[in-house]
Amino acid sequence: MKLPQFGFGFLTGQPSYHSVEQGEFLLSGEKPANPQAHRNTYLSGSWKSACLLLLLCTNVVTIVGLLWSPGGQEGIPEVYAKVDSIKTTWTKFWWWTEYSDSNHTTTNELWDAILPSHGFVAMDLQWAAGRNWPETMRLPSDPSKGVYLLEAYHQLHCLRMIRKTFWEAYTRKPYTYQPSPHFEHCFDTLRQAIMCNADNTPLYTFGDNTAGDGQLHRCHNWDELRVFATENTACYRDTIEDVLLKEHFGFCDDGSDGLHWAEDSEM
Repeated sequence: MKLPQFGFGFLTGQPSYHSVEQGEFLLSGEKPANPQAHRNTYLSGSWKSACLLLLLCTNVVTIVGLLWSPGGQEGIPEVYAKVDSIKTTWTKFWWWTEYSDSNHTTTNELWDAILPSHGFVAMDLQWAAGRNWPETMRLPSDPSKGVYLLEAYHQLHCLRMIRKTFWEAYTRKPYTYQPSPHFEHCFDTLRQAIMCNADNTPLYTFGDNTAGDGQLHRCHNWDELRVFATENTACYRDTIEDVLLKEHFGFCDDGSDGLHWAEDSEM
């Protein structure tokens, strides 16, 4: 079956049709056996070609519109805060680590060294607005910047506080952080984070009270997150005592958050 041509015969190596006058040859000395029948075939082919072209144009416009419309690409909501991707790495999860050692003196020092406050960053307001970051408080020392807390450090804050209070209750020591509704918030924050990540790694088990010891997981590289926080630090510090909000600022750390990336990372 011959496809109708639109003057682009050079693309297929076939000749392009054109109208002919009576007595004029159609192709290389070949005369149409029935001029009227040829004319009807030509008009029918042109109509089909026009329909195909219209359909093609409609599809192209639809696809371009989906790709360029706000929130259309990959179904991303318009209000989603755009962030740079963090490279992934393969890391082994261990049932016991230095953070879960039976020597509580050592483990307490490690947990106390963690600085969730490292996750407070100060970003240029115009830069943030261009990436759909939400409105936030201004940096006291520079109103052109907004203060944000990176979610992973928020979760660390909750985890660290819950652990400390648990062991103080277990050993009947005075509470550093008085139990309050804030703890309910922290439990729920960790629940939401776990459900959001929905890690479906199949952990092996042999019924020995362990599961997945030494098994590989695909993780975001923590060092990249730490570096981003360091380069954009809001110089914020946590305090146990109640102080004015502005008095939390102006205390830059040394670029460390007290954590180190797993030694068993691969890639």
